[in-house]
Amino acid sequence: MATKIVSEIDSFNPLIHFKIGLIFLLLLFFTYLLSINFLQKDKISFTSFFNYAEGLENGTDVVIAGIDVGKVTNLKFKDNGVLVSGTINDQYAIPSDSILIIRSNGIFGKKSIIIEPGFGDIIQDKNYEFQTTKDSYSVDMFLRYLNNLNE
Repeated sequence: MATKIVSEIDSFNPLIHFKIGLIFLLLLFFTYLLSINFLQKDKISFTSFFNYAEGLENGTDVVIAGIDVGKVTNLKFKDNGVLVSGTINDQYAIPSDSILIIRSNGIFGKKSIIIEPGFGDIIQDKNYEFQTTKDSYSVDMFLRYLNNLNE
């Protein structure tokens, strides 16, 4: 039985195998593109400005009340600070006067952006700029600060 199947497959022209494989790869590629576009529709893009953003990187979690609601997508140096861009799932109601805070898990832990909710209207825009942010400072900066107090 197996030899019959193999001989039947071998009876086709190799060009036909190539065409079938190419069509399959194209369908797979277009399915991937459609899924990316479908997943991006339900996200809010945000930007925010921090004076100090040590530990943030692309893919850093954006968290509200302990729930992962988004990711950081880009970091740019701008005007002696860092412009942070990211996305938030729009299924979560985020007030427009919320504060973005950079926090770490423990003293040397992984950094994340915490959204501290405000009491304003819910964000409706697909592109939003958070106006109020709080930086996270490292242990090194804290030790320098303490050293300056002693001088």
